[in-house]
Amino acid sequence: MSRRHTQWLPLMILVGLTAGTTVVAEEKTDERKRTIAVTGQAEVQAPPDRLTVSFAVETTAARATDAAAENAKRSSAVAAALKAQIAAGDSVSSTRYSLDPRYDTARPGESREPRITGYVARNEVQVESRKIDSAGALIDAAIAAGANRISGLQFSLSQRAEVLRGAIEKAGADAQAQAESVAKGLGVRLKGVLSASTSTAPMPMSRRFEGMAMAAEVRAPTPIEPGEMTVSANLHVTYEIE
Repeated sequence: MSRRHTQWLPLMILVGLTAGTTVVAEEKTDERKRTIAVTGQAEVQAPPDRLTVSFAVETTAARATDAAAENAKRSSAVAAALKAQIAAGDSVSSTRYSLDPRYDTARPGESREPRITGYVARNEVQVESRKIDSAGALIDAAIAAGANRISGLQFSLSQRAEVLRGAIEKAGADAQAQAESVAKGLGVRLKGVLSASTSTAPMPMSRRFEGMAMAAEVRAPTPIEPGEMTVSANLHVTYEIE
């Protein structure tokens, strides 16, 4: 072999090895696992153990100071009435306060600026309690003390994480049963779990009151039935099959 041909031989061998390596890598990349994907679902019901009620005291007057003073008086009475109904560990707090002017706007055809006719003071008070059966009594006490609006009533679970875990476990059993049924129908076997992820759909129980009547119009105790709460869970599982 001539000297010129000898110089090219290592280069040709190197190129050949590189091309062969590339082909092998592509063959490994094309190997794909066969899978089955299912979604298990489950619901768990549990009685609520926490209650949250939001009240509002609204007062109006020609002067801002008068509206604020009357509101402070009635709000203090509402807070005291609520504290008398709750147990140790429960809480009563103010969540929002506002003082706004009321306007007399111009009628069609009138050319004038809106005039201030008075002021509205609004104080929102929220109570959180573990006495689930006291919802009606809290509402009645607040209205009798001067609250003239109830903006929200909600029941909740303090141990929701524990209930959710139970729902996820049931969803896992449902996913496994589905995968086994699919595998049996297709004539294949489950090899193992490749991936799993959860999604939950909390369903808080809430009830809203719009424009609750004044205390003077209340004639009978307010009935409130909390019922049960439902916690849902979805488990998305991908199985490898063989």
